[in-house]
Amino acid sequence: MGVWEQVVEVLRESILAYAQVCNGNLGYGILVVTVLARLALLPLALRLTKAAQAQQRAMQRIQPLLDALRRRHKDNPRPLAEETRRLLAREGVSILPVAGCVGGLVQWPVCLALYAAVRDVSAVGGRFLWVRDLARPDLFIAVLATALTVVASAVGTPPSPTNRIVILFVASVVTALALSKMAAGIGLYWSLSSLFGAAQGWLVQRNAGRATV
Repeated sequence: MGVWEQVVEVLRESILAYAQVCNGNLGYGILVVTVLARLALLPLALRLTKAAQAQQRAMQRIQPLLDALRRRHKDNPRPLAEETRRLLAREGVSILPVAGCVGGLVQWPVCLALYAAVRDVSAVGGRFLWVRDLARPDLFIAVLATALTVVASAVGTPPSPTNRIVILFVASVVTALALSKMAAGIGLYWSLSSLFGAAQGWLVQRNAGRATV
C-alpha cells in the first residue's frame, strides 16, 4: 500500500471511528473529521491567504507602472520583460510567490485525501438528520454548499467588480452542477470546507482592516 492509500485509509478509519462514537452515524463522522482537518490546516491557510492578499495589493499598487512600461515597449518584448523584471525587483514583488506555492502543495494533498475518504464512506450510505441516504444527492445540501462556496469566493476575490462577478458566477455554477450529482456525504464535506474558507477570508480581512486603522 502506497503513502497516498495509507493517508486515505487513516482518514477513512477516523471517520468510521467518530461515527461509532455518534451512534454509528456516518454524517457526524464526516463532519467531525472535516472540522479537525480544517482546524489543523487553518494556521497555514490563514498565512497563505494573508500572503495572497498582500501580493494582490502590491500588484495593484504597481499596475500603473506596468501599464506605462507596456505602452513604452509595446513593440519590443525583450526590453519590456527586462524593465518589468527590474520594476518587480525594485518594488519587492514576485510574480510567483514561493511561499504560496509551497503552502498550496502542503494543503491540497490533505484536502484531496480527505475528499477521497469522504467519498468512500459516503458510498456506504445511511441517514443523517433529514437526509435519507448519504450515498445519494440531496438538494438542500447542494444549495447550502453552493451558497457557502459563493460566500467563500466573495470574501477571497479581488475588489474588481468584473472579476468578482465572473468568479462568483463560475463558483456557483460549478458547485451546483457538481453537487447535484454527488453523494450527500460529499456535500457535507464541501459545505463545511466552504464555511471554513469563508471564515478564514473574513478573519484575514478583519485583521487587515484593523492594521490600516
